This record gives sequence, C-alpha cells and structure tokens, in this order.
Amino acid sequence: MTKILFFSRDPGGTNQLVALRSILSEQGEGAKSHPLFDHLNISAGPNIIVIAKDYAHVIWRQNEFEALDWPDISSEEDVTSYLDSFSPDHIITSTCHVDDRTEQMVWRVAKRLAIKVTAFLDSHHNIAVRFKDDQGEVILPDQVSVIDEAAIPALLSLGFVKRDIFISGDLYQNYFISRQRDKSLAAREWEARKGESLILFASDYIHEMQAMGFTFEVTEFECLDRLIDILNAGEGRKYLKGNCGPYRLIIRPHPKDTPGKYDDYPRRSTQKLVIVISAIGASLEAVMSADLVAGLGSSLLNEAKALGVDILALGPLAKKNGQEP
Repeated sequence: MTKILFFSRDPGGTNQLVALRSILSEQGEGAKSHPLFDHLNISAGPNIIVIAKDYAHVIWRQNEFEALDWPDISSEEDVTSYLDSFSPDHIITSTCHVDDRTEQMVWRVAKRLAIKVTAFLDSHHNIAVRFKDDQGEVILPDQVSVIDEAAIPALLSLGFVKRDIFISGDLYQNYFISRQRDKSLAAREWEARKGESLILFASDYIHEMQAMGFTFEVTEFECLDRLIDILNAGEGRKYLKGNCGPYRLIIRPHPKDTPGKYDDYPRRSTQKLVIVISAIGASLEAVMSADLVAGLGSSLLNEAKALGVDILALGPLAKKNGQEP
C-alpha cells in the first residue's frame, strides 16, 4: 500500500488537496479509474496522512476532516526528522506564497530523503513567487498539477519540463458539485431577506502584502469602496441578471487577512444596502449562494464564472477612479 503525506498551508491549494483525498480514497470497482492515479503513479487505496498548517486547518474542518497539526519547527534538520518519521512514499503539497515558505522547505527536505513530491497549483496568479525562495532561488518539486494550460508557460520558464506538468482541472469545484450541498446554507447564515440581491465581495490580502514591501496598482479597500459606490448609486442592475432588489453585501475575508480589517464597513449600511462580514461555509458554498461575486483577483471569481454566477471584476473600475473603462 502506498503511503502518501499531504501537507498544505495555502487555502486555495488546500481546497485542491481536499478534493484529491476524496478521489484517491474512493472505494469500489472504479477506485483507480481516475487519471490522477496514473499521473501520480500510485496504487488504489493508498494510506493518506494529512498535515495542515495555519489556514489549511479551517478548510479541512469545513470539509469535515481533522488534519494533523504541523509542529512548531523551522530548521531543515527538524523537518527532515519529522517527515522521515512518517516514512512516506510520496508527498503531495499545495504551493506557498511570500508570507511563508514551508512548502518549499518540504520540497528541499523530500529531495534529500529521496521522496517524490507533487505540488498542486490552484491559481494562475503570482506563479513565480510560489517557486522562489526569499533570495530568489528557484525551488521545484518533482512534478506539478495545474488547473488548465494557462499556467504552463510560466512554469516552463522556471525550469519545469513538460513531462513533469499535468492538467488536473479544478478538482475542488468538481468535488463540491458532486456533494450536492445546500446552496441556501450561506444565504441563511447571512440572514438574507426575501427579495434581496446577495452580493459577495471576495477579499484579497493586498494590504498585508503591501506591509511586506510589495506594490499594487489597486487595493482591496479601493475595490470594496468602488463596489459600495456602485450599489449606492443603484447601478447594481448593470451587473445582475433578473430582478435587482435591495442589496445585501457580504464581505468574505480572505483567510490571510488581518482580523478586523473590515470591521468599520457594516456601519456604512443604509436602508437599501446592508453590509455584513461573514466567512461562514466553504468558498464554493458562498459563491453558489450569491447573485453576484465581486472582487479583484480572488479565485472565487473563477469559481463563480465556472458555476454560472455573475461576476464583477472591480480592478478596472477602481483603477479608473470610479469611471468605467
């Protein structure tokens, strides 16, 4: 039996691993019919151990699974001892971002231990920083899964070869749809009233990245302010299908957001615009409960588009200082 160790910290990458675990754990006659078994070169019915760090725990719990906690270790020697204690045949991870490089440390240690590593990339954005350390050195796993072809050119430029890149599609989207969850769950948690149009604002942690020295043309606050201006001006009907009633704007914080960063916004509610903050439910539950998903570069916009939910990309509107392009 193949022993596989899952590790993730990134929320979007963890979503992909949640779906992957479901696929690899499937029992019955079709247990090994999924092409991922061939891509990963593993046998049916593997023994899967799941380890999560920080934000990843929330994602696993939302999907009714309790992962092991990544210990408080930072040296490669300690990580080597920790990973070696599980004796895995294969390690599967998310990709990291600029605020934490643990996945990259796992890749380096796994190479030292001669353990195969596959990373699941969940986004087309900021690909280079996911595979470079703080000194700019490129760190690559043995192979990488992507959602579609759009990410492949950037990966090739980093040093991947084509045979080590494979397309899996959006595993989590398919996983969510197959579970047939109650689409009204998040709406009930938002205390929506009959006739209201539900607008989901998907946050990005740009403010936090700015604090680390990164620069951006527009911030999440500028996008949210522009969205509120649009709704207060009664212009929401331009972006919504069907009836356009009073608005309920749900601000969904990113897992990496500083707690409380949007606390002042509900005070800007009016009779025709109720503003609430909610991280209730899995991301796709929130998307499927909304009439419109708005944001800058969040993966929730891609999920909404794929599911046929109206989207509003706020970046161009915010950059034009309120003037539509």
